[in-house]
Amino acid sequence: MPDFKYIVAPDNCTGCGLCSNVCSRNAISMEWNADGFLEPMVNAQACINCGLCVKKCPALHPPHLGADDMEQVLSYGAWNRDSETQFLSSSGGVFSALAESVLKEGGIVYGVVWRDKITAEFQKAETLDELKPMRGSKYTEAHPGKVYQLAKVELNKGRKVLFAGTSCQVYALLQYLGKDYSNLITVDILCHGVPSHLLLEKYVHEAEQATGKQVRHVSFRDKEHGWENYHIRTVYTDGTSTICPLKKDYFMRTFLSDKVLNRACYNCMFKHLPRVADITLGDYWGVAKQEPEWPVYKGISAVLAHTDKGALVLQNLKNVEFKNKPFQKLYEGQPSTYILSTTRTEPEDRGQYLEFLRTSPLKKVYSRLMYAVDIGFVRISYRSGLYRLYKKLTRHLKGNE
Repeated sequence: MPDFKYIVAPDNCTGCGLCSNVCSRNAISMEWNADGFLEPMVNAQACINCGLCVKKCPALHPPHLGADDMEQVLSYGAWNRDSETQFLSSSGGVFSALAESVLKEGGIVYGVVWRDKITAEFQKAETLDELKPMRGSKYTEAHPGKVYQLAKVELNKGRKVLFAGTSCQVYALLQYLGKDYSNLITVDILCHGVPSHLLLEKYVHEAEQATGKQVRHVSFRDKEHGWENYHIRTVYTDGTSTICPLKKDYFMRTFLSDKVLNRACYNCMFKHLPRVADITLGDYWGVAKQEPEWPVYKGISAVLAHTDKGALVLQNLKNVEFKNKPFQKLYEGQPSTYILSTTRTEPEDRGQYLEFLRTSPLKKVYSRLMYAVDIGFVRISYRSGLYRLYKKLTRHLKGNE
């Protein structure tokens, strides 16, 4: 454990904000660092050196990871029976059904919404209108604010609480609470990783420069052409919008290249079976080949239940169509890093690409990602034989270290 009394962001800091929430003196704020990731900043004058932020930090005290237990996971393909909700959601609309069931019981939902065109944050929903902005993917790091504090207040009142976030954020909440609450339901998402906030900032800035308009928001999972062929829609304040397919969109291709993710995401400590959440939600990629008669065009959710509480909650949902699926079937079409604690190697040139985001147009960043790598002062195409030789030589040298 570090010998300092207050938190200094570890290399694998997830930006979860737990340290800021446990600080009784409000001495810790979550700020964007130079690479575009949230990390704690401590006001040393306000700090009383209690050390609680260090003791509670999820990066310093991760969950115990055993072997992934795939046999015990209850898994489903599912979709909301309300076709409009299904279509407007990122996948099958199961989160909306879960949230609506909690609201009907007088409960409260904590999830992520857009604060503005480039900033996502946690907020509460107590009505269906407040719930709607929580739908849809936000491919940027969400500012946690004091969400763990607020959730605990409502739990102690006896209200049912649904908390939805990434695996690291769910674990942070559980660490903050320190005990089990029967009135808490936790939901995490199948997460690719968190891209640098610089990527979204630049994407929006360049869209405004190109059009001379102000961006209202970006919809990363527009289903006008179907769930499996989703597009990215940029909506402007004048009501107009532009749309771009995934394969041509500079934001999505840069994000999915894995070159500009948070360092913690390359070896995520929270993707494990069973997960720390009661329920995991995501896209059921590959389902069209397995079950072509399902309403795939509007989106199908992959649903995993990790606890008895989670299984019971799903069982009581009346407006969702559930289809039992063995986990291995559901897993077939998924990138392994979405579900399991598979280690990805941090790219050697990650620092270069974060610098490109600061200094270069996205088109230039994308061009480098797709077509070339810089080795010293020489740029080599990914498609060339010389690049393949370079990779073989690199692997050979690493194997001999």
